[in-house]
Amino acid sequence: MRKPSRWWVQTTFVLAVTLTLGLGIQCIAGDTGMEGLADAQTSSQPTQAPASGVQRGEAITVSTNDIQRSILVTGELKASTARDIIAPRVRSQFGTSITFMALEGTAVKKGDRILEFDATTLVSQKAEAERVLDEAKLKIEKTRADLEVQRADLLIALSAADANLKVAQLYGKIEKALLPANTWQKYQLDLAKAQLAKQRAQEQLANLVNSIPAQVALVEVSKAQAEVGLRKIEGDLAQMSIDAPQDGIIIYGDNWASSRKFQVGDNAFPGMPVMTIPDLSTIQVVAYVYDTELRFLSPNMTCNLGLDSVPERSYRGRIISLTSVANRKGFASQHKVFRAVIDLDRLDSDVMKPGMTVKVEVPVSLASGVISVPREYIGVDPSGGYYVLKGAESKSASAQAIQVGVYGDRLVQISSGVNVGDRLLPVQKSQELNK
Repeated sequence: MRKPSRWWVQTTFVLAVTLTLGLGIQCIAGDTGMEGLADAQTSSQPTQAPASGVQRGEAITVSTNDIQRSILVTGELKASTARDIIAPRVRSQFGTSITFMALEGTAVKKGDRILEFDATTLVSQKAEAERVLDEAKLKIEKTRADLEVQRADLLIALSAADANLKVAQLYGKIEKALLPANTWQKYQLDLAKAQLAKQRAQEQLANLVNSIPAQVALVEVSKAQAEVGLRKIEGDLAQMSIDAPQDGIIIYGDNWASSRKFQVGDNAFPGMPVMTIPDLSTIQVVAYVYDTELRFLSPNMTCNLGLDSVPERSYRGRIISLTSVANRKGFASQHKVFRAVIDLDRLDSDVMKPGMTVKVEVPVSLASGVISVPREYIGVDPSGGYYVLKGAESKSASAQAIQVGVYGDRLVQISSGVNVGDRLLPVQKSQELNK
C-alpha cells in the first residue's frame, strides 16, 4: 500500500483538533447556559464598575451623630515675655556697626557678654573730651593762682598805704603854730591822701576777695561742661558692650534694611531690636489663621498640638486670644493672617525652643445630634443633586434624592430624604447613577 502524503496527515490532525474544541464549547454551554458563557467571555475584559454605582462595602443603618471638623493651622513657639536687646542711641552718630554677636540659639546666663558694637569713634571722642577736661582743670588752677597773686599784691599795696598813713599821721599831729602855714597845710593834705589811699587799697582787696569765688566758678563751668561731655561719651561707650540681662536663649532680630536677620558687620539704627532673650518659662504658641478659618475659632477652644521636630510627642492647649485685625505674617511676606495665641497644657523644656514650628489641630463641632452618614454613602447625579442608595442589598437598592447640611471631616448632615433606621449602601461618587 502507498503511504499517505504529508499534507493529508496535517489536514487530518487539524480537523481532529477543531472537532475536539467544538465539543468542549458545547459542553460548557450546556452546563452553564448562555449566562455562564457571557461571564467566561467577559472575564478577559477590564473590570467595569457596576452600573448602579454601588461600591463594595457593607450597608449601614442611618443614625444621629455629632458632626465635627478639624481646623488645621500652623504656628510657632514664642515666649510671652522677652527682653529685647536694642541698638544703642548714641548722640554723636546715627548708626552703629555690630562687631560681635553671641551665636543664635546659645543658652546664656545673666551677665554673659552677648553683643558688641564698633566703639572706635567714641574712643577718639573720649580722648578729646579728657583733653578738654584736663585743660579746664589747668585753667581753674591758673585762675586761682592768678587771683592769689592779685590778692597778695593788694595786701602789699594796703600795707604800703597803711605805712604811708602812719607817717602822714605823725606829720599831721604837729601843731599849726610850730610850722609855717603852707607846710602845715601840706602835712594835712598828705594825711588826707594817705587815708584815701588806704581806704582804696582796702576796697580793692575786699572786692578781689569777694570776686574770687565768682571768677573761680566761671572757669569751673567749662570744667563741668567737659565732665558732662566725658560722662556722655563714657555712657555711650558702656552701651557698646551689652551683657545678658537674664538667663535665656539668644534669638537674632530681623534686619529690615537687608530683609534678613542681623549678623556681624551690619549697621544697626538706634532703637532697632538686634537680639531677643525670651523667658523660656512663658512659651506659648502663636498660630497664624486665615480668614476662611477664623469664623470657626473662638477663645477657650481646646486644640491638639504637635512639633514638626518631635513628631512622636503630642500636646494639648487652649486658645486664649484671637486678633480682630489681620497683619502680615512677617516683614518679607505679603500674606495677611490673624494671630491666635495658644497656652500649652505643659512645657517640655527639653525639646521646646522658641521659633519651632507647631501644627495645631482644633476640633470644631458643626452640629450635634443630627442625621448624618459617612461621605462615601452620598453620590452626585448628573444634574448636581445629591442622592443615597437605600437598601441592604445592591439588587434591591434604589436611589433616593436628599438634601445635605454641614460637612464634617467624615460625616455629612442629611437635612431631608432619609430617616433614622434606613439602610444605606456606599455610593461611588465619581460615577453617575443609572435610573
